[in-house]
Amino acid sequence: MPASLTPETLKTLRLPIVFTPGAWQRAVMLEQSGHAEKLQVDRLSHILRAAFEAHLAYPHKPYVMFEVMHIETADHLNREPLLQLSLSLLQEPGQPSALLIALVGEHQR
Repeated sequence: MPASLTPETLKTLRLPIVFTPGAWQRAVMLEQSGHAEKLQVDRLSHILRAAFEAHLAYPHKPYVMFEVMHIETADHLNREPLLQLSLSLLQEPGQPSALLIALVGEHQR
């Protein structure tokens, strides 16, 4: 993996990271528990690491899909165990560039 850390890749990884509301709710927000903040920080770290690994695997693709374990609440146990997310470069006129994490299919161009 260190061979993939080109100046261009490092520049991309320094961009701000934003989540769509759907991705934030399904990937990071967890049900209330005694340790909700620590679990959310751990979950966020895991998702960011998976996103960066996906980007490093395909540094020249503008849209990369990756999966993380989906932590389910008791009332949603029938869903898939993996949550599919995407990482893409968000470039809006007049706005700074950012990396966007979204649910797969939620924010494709």
